[in-house]
Parts: sequence; structure tokens; C-alpha cells
Amino acid sequence: MRIGAGVLAAAAAATLVAAGATGVTHAHADPVPDFYTPPAAFQDSAPGEILRTAPSVAAVVPNTPAVIDASVTRVMYRSTDARGGPVATVGTVLVPSQPWTGDGPRPTVVLGPGTQGMGDQCAPSKLMTFGQEYEYIHIGPMLARGYAVAVTDYEGLGTPGVHPYLNRESQGRAMLDLARATRSLDGLGVDPDGPIAFWGYSQGGMSSASAAELLASYAPELPVVGAVAGSPPADLADLAVAGDGSSLVGGIGWVVDGFVSAYPEHRDEMLSVFNDAGLDILRRAETACVFDALLLNPFMPTSAYTRDGRPIAAHLDTEPWASVVEEQRLGNRIPSVPVFVAQSTNDDFVLVQGVDGMVAKWCAGGADVTYRRYDVPPVLTKTGAGHLIGMFPSLVEGLDWLDQRFAGEPPASGCGA
Repeated sequence: MRIGAGVLAAAAAATLVAAGATGVTHAHADPVPDFYTPPAAFQDSAPGEILRTAPSVAAVVPNTPAVIDASVTRVMYRSTDARGGPVATVGTVLVPSQPWTGDGPRPTVVLGPGTQGMGDQCAPSKLMTFGQEYEYIHIGPMLARGYAVAVTDYEGLGTPGVHPYLNRESQGRAMLDLARATRSLDGLGVDPDGPIAFWGYSQGGMSSASAAELLASYAPELPVVGAVAGSPPADLADLAVAGDGSSLVGGIGWVVDGFVSAYPEHRDEMLSVFNDAGLDILRRAETACVFDALLLNPFMPTSAYTRDGRPIAAHLDTEPWASVVEEQRLGNRIPSVPVFVAQSTNDDFVLVQGVDGMVAKWCAGGADVTYRRYDVPPVLTKTGAGHLIGMFPSLVEGLDWLDQRFAGEPPASGCGA
């Protein structure tokens, strides 16, 4: 069945509500458990090399047969992990059934998902098969435009190891290597000569921005025309302040678990900050999805999790925290392609000043940036409402901007609105 962008967005919103109420228990039953086990000697493969593929589905509404009108393929590919070593990562490639009617070859959008959680059952490639992936809000309109869409699971989601949540390099390289992998999927409808763009909101915005920053040094051969980064967590120190006492405060577990995974040499020192309650939230977060946030002590102050009674943010200016947080900061490398950045000024999870700082550094370095700041009044602060509201204008304007890049139109020169 063919599903329009508006219907798909509504279905995705309904999916969010349903999954939030029931959890993601369906996704624990992996229909292809062996797919996520990397093949022997995969380490010898080149970054972006496809390790295996399998047909998949992208359900729209939970527990119904409604699916997206596109071919759907699950892809395991070789990428580079947070520590610079080889890692097997999974993604999903969707190619709309209708032929591409634009000029030139069909474009491909590589999409970095927003926060999924940390449990293996949270991998987007799994959630899609059960109609529980909220990124359909973005995927649907892209498919309706005729674009192929490639969605990464990121390192450690579904595959062995711990997902290094909000690790700048791991996420950026997962995007770039999936883009490389799509060049070998021409038999599935992906044009190996088509232009590429990156897209993401929230965690995905950080991934898209990182991919733009790393492109010139890591994958300069890719024909990337631009990147859309909505509400990117440019500074994790800001995130620690905004998330403290919020509905998503349990996400501190994903951040710290990700730090420990990516920087095991700091494990003992980092974990020594936490009391028993803090260690418990870290343990539970490691197997939780974003839909389980209400089970992770929402609205709890992080001072309740530390031995000294100070909030987590107060620890981030001391080592080893300071260096690890600085390593994730966006803006210290200049994108080599045009970037569209969107941010709500009253985002209650990703503070606007961090995004302002990232854009200022990029502009000072000569990047081509279109920056949209949405002056949305504060709404239900600490619930994430201010964060989600910014998604919708960024989707509309971001797609228009992307259409122009794929059409070959030059972006506005330099930085500005």
C-alpha cells in the first residue's frame, strides 16, 4: 500500500504513543538473530564494505500488516568504532517503489536516528519491523519525494558491544560508512552514482553534523551535497544541565555507559562518582530503550546519584570527564559541505547556546551554514516538549533546503538565515 507523507507522520506519532505505553517487548524477539553476529574476519574488510544483506520490512502501525511502499533491505557493514578499530554495524536501506522522476540519478539520504536507547532490542532495524520506529516522521516524507533512505543503527545497537551513546566520531563514521555501503546496492534500486546527503535530529542531528565535519578526512570520495542537523547536542555539558531533573534524566545512564564503553581506561574513575542508586540507574539504562524512559526515575535530580551529592554537571569540569566531554564537542572541525542547522530557542533538552557556539565556529572557519532559530515559547519545561516542537519546522524547512541541494541549486554563500 502507498502511504502519503501526512498519513505516515500521523501513524508515526501514533506509534510513539503506543510504544511508549507498552514498551518495546515485541522487538525482543529478533526474527533474524544470526544476522547481527559479525562474520569471521570482518575486521579485514574496508570501511563501508557490505558484510551481509537480508530482505526486511518497515511496518508503519504496530501489530498490523501496513507497510511502507518501498523495498527494505537490512545491511551489515564494516565501520570504525569509538576507539578507532573495526566494528560491524547494521543499517536499513529503503528505496521507494515509484521510479525517480527528478534530474539525474536517484539521491540517497543517510539518516542518523534520534535517541533510541541502549538495549539491543532498540536498534532501528528491529523497531522498524514492528512499526515502533518514530523516525518514520522523517523517513516517510523523504520516500514520498523519491529519495532512497539509509538508516544506521549506530555502533553497538543490535550488534555485540555497548552503544557509545553521543560519541561524536563513532556516530559520524557510522553515517559515512553506511553512505559508502549504499554505493554497492545498485541491484536493490540505490543508484551508485546518485548524490548523498546526511540528515538527523537530536542524537541524529549530532551524527549528521559529525559526518559533515569528518567527511573531508574520513570519506572524501563520497558525493555529498549537504547535511541537515536539527537540534544537535553540540556540547554535552549543556545536555547534563538541561537533562537534570527532566523526564529523560535516566538518559544519564546511556551517556555514562557510553563513556565507559568508549574510554575503558577511565571506567573506575568515572564509576567512583556514583552511589548505589546511581550505579543502579547505569545498570538499568544499559538494557532500556527511549520508550522506557518513564521507568528510569524521571524528574529525579542527578545529585541523588552521586556520592558527594553534587549534580553530574558539577563533575564535568574535572578530569577525566572534561577531556571526554570536550572530545564530543561539535564545532572544532569545519564541514566541507553546506549544512542546514535548525534549533528551537527554548529547547528543553538541547540548549540553544551550544548550537549557537557550534555555528559561530563553523562560520568563522568559512563553512556554508544556513541556521534557523525558532523562537518557540517555553512549553512544559523538562518534559521534552520544547525539544520535540522544534522537530516539525526543521522537518519542513530542512526538506526544502535538501530538495534544493539535490536539484543542484547553489546554497546561500557563507553563513546566514
